[in-house]
Parts: sequence; C-alpha cells; structure tokens
Amino acid sequence: MKKFFSILMAIALVLVILPVSGAQAQAPVGYESAIQIQNLADTDGLITLTFFNLEGFVVGTADHPIGANESVNFYRGTMPIAPGFDGSVVVASNVPTAGLSNLVGLKAGNTPMTYGAFSAFSEGSPSVYLPTLMKGNYGYNTFYYVQNLGEADATVDITYSDGLTAQLTGIKPGASKAVKQVDEAHAGKVFSATLTADQNIAVTVAQTGPTLLTYNGFGMGTVYPIMPLFQANNYGYITGIQIQNAGGMATDVTVAYTPGAVGTACIETQTIPACESRTFGLTAFKGTSPDSNCVKEQFVGSAAVTVNSQSQSLVAVVNQLNGAAVKGGSYNAFDPAAGKGKVIFPLIMDRNYGYFTGWSIVNVGGAEIPAGGVVCEVQQGGVVVKTIESPAIPVNGAWTMTHNGQIADKFVGGATCTTAGTVIGVLNQIGPGTGVDSLLVSEAFLVD
Repeated sequence: MKKFFSILMAIALVLVILPVSGAQAQAPVGYESAIQIQNLADTDGLITLTFFNLEGFVVGTADHPIGANESVNFYRGTMPIAPGFDGSVVVASNVPTAGLSNLVGLKAGNTPMTYGAFSAFSEGSPSVYLPTLMKGNYGYNTFYYVQNLGEADATVDITYSDGLTAQLTGIKPGASKAVKQVDEAHAGKVFSATLTADQNIAVTVAQTGPTLLTYNGFGMGTVYPIMPLFQANNYGYITGIQIQNAGGMATDVTVAYTPGAVGTACIETQTIPACESRTFGLTAFKGTSPDSNCVKEQFVGSAAVTVNSQSQSLVAVVNQLNGAAVKGGSYNAFDPAAGKGKVIFPLIMDRNYGYFTGWSIVNVGGAEIPAGGVVCEVQQGGVVVKTIESPAIPVNGAWTMTHNGQIADKFVGGATCTTAGTVIGVLNQIGPGTGVDSLLVSEAFLVD
C-alpha cells in the first residue's frame, strides 16, 4: 500500500498558547482537528490512517474503505486516538487520494473560537521555507510542526531571518515536533525562516490570535508566484501577501493586481533582501504607499509577481483578514508552471449548519478559456449531484464562485474540475456571524 500523504494535527487541549494582553482578543487554549480525504480514482479503495505522538510512537491505526471518487470525513471521535492527542498522521492508500485538514482553535470549555485549514502533503523536502512567522504581532503568535517523511531519524537546522538559529534532533519517521515562537528569543514581531534537514520533512504553520490562519511550508520556490484570490477594502476584508526571497541576492519584486469582480489594475514594487520577506498588498490599497500606484478602493481579483529583477526563487503566503468580523485564513501562492488540467476540492459545502464554500480558479495557461471551458462535477458519496460550468476566463483571470444556495441544503461532498486549459485554484470555507473566526482557506489539488 502506498504512503500517499501526511497531515499534521494538533488535537484537544494539548498546545497551550499564552493569552495575549491588552485590547486584543485571547488566543485559543487548545486545538482539535478534522480530516477530509477524497479518492481521485474511478475505483473503490482502502485507506489506512497511522497516528504518531510527538515522541514518535504509533498510538493508533485505522482502516477505512473509500468508494470511487468519494470524500470521507474523520473527526476526533471517529479516529483511534484519545483526548489530548498531539502529533501527526500518515495516510496510506491503494488508490490516489487528496486530503485536507481543518484545525479548530478552542477556548475554555472546548468551545470553538477560531478555524484554519491546510492541504495534506504528497511528499516532503530536505529544505523548507516559512515566509510568515510572528511573535507578539498585534496579538498574533505562530507555532509550527515539523514532520519527518524520511526513513531514518531527522535532524533539522532552523535559521530565522532575524538571525536566531535553532536545531531539532531525533524526529522519528512519520512523527513530528512542535516549535512555538513565544518560547524563542526573537528581536522582531514578524520574520521568516529556512529549515534544512537530513531527511525529507513537511511543515505546517499556525498563525494564532483573534483568528487562526494556517499554511504549509514551501519545499521550493518559483520566480513568478501567483495568488488566485486577492481582496482589499471588500466589506471589511483585506489581504496581505508575505513574499520570502529564498535566493542568495536581493531582488526587486513587482506584484501586479488584476481585478476580477471589482477594482482597478495596479502594481506594487519592493526590494526583498536575500533570505528575508516583505509584505505586499496591505499598504498598497490604503492609497498612500510610495511603492504602489494602487488606490484606496474595493478590490476583488488576483495577484501575481510579474517582475523579479534577479530571478530569485520566491515563496509567498496570502493572509485574508476581516478584523471587525474576526475572520481570517491563509493559503500558499502557486507556481504558475505547476498548473494542471484538473483541480480537486476534497471538501465542498452548501448551507452545512451555516457553512458554505467558494472556489477561485485561475487560468495560468497561454490562451483564454472559453465559456464552459472548465467543468466542475460536484460529488457526494462518489455520485455526481451537480455539474457547474465556468464563464470565459481570460489569461491570468479568475473564476470565483460561492456555493451558498447553489447545490443543496446541508450538502457536504467534494468536487473535481477539468479543462483543456491550465488552471490552479483555492477554496474558502465560510461560516455565519461575527465574533467567531469561521473563515478557512486552502489550496486545490492539481492533477494531470
């Protein structure tokens, strides 16, 4: 049976994050995870979940059938782990699969208060880049899990952009170790990191405070990363793009913002020193940035690096935040060369106890995709329940669609979108009300 991907998890009152002071809202006191797995094949399969604690011991396994094209969901009560589990899980299968994890931040009494989402890993890398890390940044701190996907114990060297270094040793195969920035002596509030290991590793980062934003570390960068969904001044939503220069020399980077639903095309240019990161988007749409010709207006569209003066390798994380509604979510920027003719969304919802999803699919090919050129089959239990076709999508343009009221009441399933062109995509999960962070953002899986 093939080890197909790994998911990093933190479940139930095991990570105690220090409360923040002042006027900022308190961060969670614990976390709990859910997993969604989709079978990408037209045949039935079997998946095996193996759970590792932080000491590297297997503490539970489970076999589960998965039908052709089916999505299955697991919660703590349906996993072979006890309350208080803290660690990782490896999912093996005899069919190709994709996976997504929803991480829930809990306040006292195990009441959910924040939500984040991240995609599973299909492979690791000996080098990993983390563009966005925080300590005491307006009530936000970060922590991350480093999982060993190799066959021997792993040693990991960590270099932060503020000059701090650290080392992790003895990480067992399949197991992980947690690193909290509140426990480290950082000089600044926002910084980045580069991890190098003697085994392939995978890293997931949680940005935690009044909201929860999660993203996966990058094993490699690209010269021209693309961000499928960018919004500014959009009913309280703003976007910050943290771009890290993973190369060896400083480079001038220009980000072009392309409107989709609303806004005006504009650009922003900054110099990023080697091994450091810079924030794009936040000040640009305040209309006062000397680095940008953007204006203060409502904007919904996409963003992409169009100039990289020294052709350095770049990685980027996109944070979406609504401070007034207390909602936030993150996703990883894409390498446009990684675009495929098929994108997979393991989780699609419509009015599921107030939650619904929405996708943004970007045309990264060399020609316009005509109307109907992207066909999305929404499935439940392996059965197609609705087919949705795209409008025309220009080169570098995005098709953004919400599923609220579009499929069926209380619908939970998955979707597969195919095209003769080349696309990438991200998924938003959105919940009701204010005061609870019910925005979750994750990347679509790209398949040939």
